[in-house]
Amino acid sequence: MATTKEELIQLVRDLDEDGATEVLDYVRWLLSQADDPLTEEERSEVERAEAEVARGDYVTLDELERKLGL
Repeated sequence: MATTKEELIQLVRDLDEDGATEVLDYVRWLLSQADDPLTEEERSEVERAEAEVARGDYVTLDELERKLGL
């Protein structure tokens, strides 16, 4: 059984050049996020948003599209 990294390497090898470029951009972004943890303010915003969702205080995509006439 292949390890996660081995499987990832194989999947990347199967990509065309455009797909590989997109994956590379994403991996670079992902790594940059590891060096940039959330600030206390950002963490508070995430907690607030999670509480809103838990209360059911959100709009679905279908509801938003209807509201916007899309």
